[in-house]
Amino acid sequence: MRIEKGLYSIWLNFSLNLTSDLDFQPGHIYHLRGNNGSGKSSFVTQILLPSLLVLNIRYVVYFEQQMHLQIQMAKAYSSVIKPRIGIKSEQETVDFLLQSLLTKFKEEPRPCYVIIDESPYDSKIRNFLDTNIPDCCQIYTSHSEPIHKSESVLFEPLSTRLSRVHAIQN
Repeated sequence: MRIEKGLYSIWLNFSLNLTSDLDFQPGHIYHLRGNNGSGKSSFVTQILLPSLLVLNIRYVVYFEQQMHLQIQMAKAYSSVIKPRIGIKSEQETVDFLLQSLLTKFKEEPRPCYVIIDESPYDSKIRNFLDTNIPDCCQIYTSHSEPIHKSESVLFEPLSTRLSRVHAIQN
């Protein structure tokens, strides 16, 4: 999946300048990194997710930075689909979403994209995917150094209105 280079208006008075095309391929791990306010989460919600969801030919799971709404959604969904599962925490939500992805993938294999936005469960999620769906495209955001074998995309604030986004060699 490719996002073309260019200037993207994200919010009123905030844009991202992608200096090159960004390719997100199955079997790869991508690390979106930069300081708070540099546009990582905005990129995910305003550009990446809409691009992934255009066609219904892949599985997409998004672990939000603030999971309180995701917990409520998982509780409601599981109460209809699997009423005996009692989801009460972020950890149980993560487990439920990962197991649901694995079940769907086994029923009908197709490309998987998992986006992890500054989650305290990122290593657990990556380990699960590496074990169960190794060709999954993993995209995670953080402020830390990249994990082994990840491809970095750096978000650099140029001003309060603009950040530059570019892939870098690790």
